[in-house]
Amino acid sequence: MPKPYFGKQPLPEYKPSDAVRAAIKAWEESVALEEERRHAARRALADELKANPELPYAAVAAHPIVPWTEATLRIIGQEFDVPPRNPNKAWKRPRKEEQPAAGEKPAESA
Repeated sequence: MPKPYFGKQPLPEYKPSDAVRAAIKAWEESVALEEERRHAARRALADELKANPELPYAAVAAHPIVPWTEATLRIIGQEFDVPPRNPNKAWKRPRKEEQPAAGEKPAESA
């Protein structure tokens, strides 16, 4: 059975105690400090990425101390104007003349 509704009831007046006020103020200060320090950490990572354009975002994100993903690091890079990363140079695509045609066996090297 639903609760009967008697219209909007007035709420009692609430006055937080000094302990509650102090706890909330301390919490708000710690949140502000966390935001400031997080921004400083993001700027430091962006500065490292600017200083080393060969360093990929994935390598930074893979480090255990870095709390952000590769996608987040890309966003940080955009925020702080980090130059784009060079493409992966470890993977070399074979030239077209070196690739066998469809159905052919690859040429064996001597």
